[in-house]
Amino acid sequence: MILASSVLTALVSGDFAYPAILCMLGLLGLQRRLTWDIKPEKRVITSLLLLLLAIMFAFHYRYGSSAGHAVGEQAAAVAWQTIARYFLASMILTLFLGSPDRLPFSLGLFHVAVTISAGQVLLLDDLYVAFRLSELLSVILVVLYIAAGGGAMDRPIPQRRARRSRQLAFALILLVTANCGWIASSILYRHVEVLNYLPVWFWRGASNLDSSTGGQFHVGFSTSGELSSVLMIKGDQDPTPMLSIKCDRSPGYLRARSFETYLDSKWLDRSNEEPVQPDNGPFGMYIVGRRNLFRLDNRDTSYCSYMTIRHESELADALFTPLGTVTLNAPLPLLLCADDGIVRTRNLRVGLNYEIAYSRAIYRKPPTSVQVRQMLDIPKQLESDIRQLSSRIFAGRTTTIKKIDAVVRHFRTNYTYFLGVDAPSDRDKLAYFLLEESVGYCEYFASGAAILLRMAGVPTRYVTGFVVTEKHPDGELWVARNMDAHAWVEAWDTERKQWTIVEATSEQNLGMISAVEQLEKLRGGSGTFLGQLLQAIYQYGLLGLPSWLYESYGISGGLFLPAAFLSAALGLALFRRYKRMKYGVPAQSDAAANPRLAPLHRMLAKMDRKVKAAGHHRDFGETLHAFSGRLRTRDGDDGLWTGISDWYLEYANLRYCRAINSERLHQLNQQTQALHDSL
Repeated sequence: MILASSVLTALVSGDFAYPAILCMLGLLGLQRRLTWDIKPEKRVITSLLLLLLAIMFAFHYRYGSSAGHAVGEQAAAVAWQTIARYFLASMILTLFLGSPDRLPFSLGLFHVAVTISAGQVLLLDDLYVAFRLSELLSVILVVLYIAAGGGAMDRPIPQRRARRSRQLAFALILLVTANCGWIASSILYRHVEVLNYLPVWFWRGASNLDSSTGGQFHVGFSTSGELSSVLMIKGDQDPTPMLSIKCDRSPGYLRARSFETYLDSKWLDRSNEEPVQPDNGPFGMYIVGRRNLFRLDNRDTSYCSYMTIRHESELADALFTPLGTVTLNAPLPLLLCADDGIVRTRNLRVGLNYEIAYSRAIYRKPPTSVQVRQMLDIPKQLESDIRQLSSRIFAGRTTTIKKIDAVVRHFRTNYTYFLGVDAPSDRDKLAYFLLEESVGYCEYFASGAAILLRMAGVPTRYVTGFVVTEKHPDGELWVARNMDAHAWVEAWDTERKQWTIVEATSEQNLGMISAVEQLEKLRGGSGTFLGQLLQAIYQYGLLGLPSWLYESYGISGGLFLPAAFLSAALGLALFRRYKRMKYGVPAQSDAAANPRLAPLHRMLAKMDRKVKAAGHHRDFGETLHAFSGRLRTRDGDDGLWTGISDWYLEYANLRYCRAINSERLHQLNQQTQALHDSL
């Protein structure tokens, strides 16, 4: 454990001198020659020393490392490296405290802590296999340490009786604990983003975790409103799901950000946010894990549809909701809801799960007068550039729906979807796209449609988020990936008094369902069945097998494997008991009740092995008297087998007499040794 902890710390920190010195000190501490056996105040002094060590490492992290200049994952890596060094130092310190004839029990706990801390750095470097193997090795080493006596230096040698049972029990414990270590590594892997935030949270002032690099730190959707921000996200063809949605039909457009003002090739959010407290009490009474119901609209939920969304990755502070959301049920203390219906909260975590009730009916909540002014605003320079284009597109269109149809038809007829627009630096990107370019992607289509509709008197807002059209191969969940990031327009229809989603992007963009084919190719197509099994075992160890059976064959399949395993174990136990009870095979309980039976059992087992090696096997269920008679009939001129036959008769008489005579037992033992030499 000391060697493994030192190697792991050296690998993740890049500093081999410090772990090597501690490793040598640890090997010295194993000799138990330099120990401080503090008895009355042992726990207090040990705790104070560990606390002092923690303070020293905290100051080192705060002032002696480069954490103050670290950003994001780099800050998390520095923090985890410092924590791993601290636990390694604490591990070595405990070796020199306590009794000289016993190793500390906490040695195993510190080893696990070092492995977990170093494992987070391995995950940051995408060394997933090394992370899982280190966690697995850690659990195995700790189990072996505990099995060796928890550090006792004078552990007595166990009795030989029931050694096979002990070995079987130890193998079973090792298998179970190793599997638990594998599952724990899977859990740590799934929540690595949350864990990476914890160590640097205490030093928020020293580490800049807020990404302001163009809104590109968070994946999945655009948070900045700047044109070309979605391009960086959609260009990432990582098939990892950002969201998983449980819904009876395609979720469609899930809103994350809304923008009202366009200025200098960038959309700005001018909406006003108000806190929304849960219906079931003030947020101050919030309990971790408790789900609160937030009402965002006063409509009746009797005719609402429902969807459940889970965040599979870190997605800023956004909650993804469809247009027309009525209620949101989530384990959160407070929500911030803007006047455009966008919902967000602070300190979101990976794995957040919330349920949304939304109306599929037409959304009719009208914008305020302030919102209408914002949603009709057009930069003067941009208006003068595209005035002539707007007049040509909307000529003869008098209603909102006709204007929307006209602008959608214009883009889909004259433009082609393409990821990339190379606009000159001295030109507005949107004006260049509308007047001189014929290719673009969703940001440009949506921005162009929003501005052109505003010039025609239609209030619009620019919205970013996901458009979800892909269903997971298992057929239960819908998934959103990086390539599903999208931008669209929401327009207010003044004639029909309702909101309308305007999809002006070329039809080629809406072919994003091709991500399904990409995933099928990655998974091997027809090999999906085996791939799901291997993935389940990879994530959950042996428990992945019943989980896979349950997902593939229902509850009956999921219960089949545990039932079969328990039935086999019960059958084996009953069979062994039946064998002992019926055919006189000595039971362990008999030996425990009468210690004199143990040497008899050993003598019989040894004699059976010798006789079998010589060519005569005692059949299963054959009594000692019957076997003795069979040996006597096969004797030769030397009389060896007659002697062995007599030995079995003497053993039976001694074994089943009321009291075992010590003198007869000694004579039988001498006779056994003589026959062994003859065989």
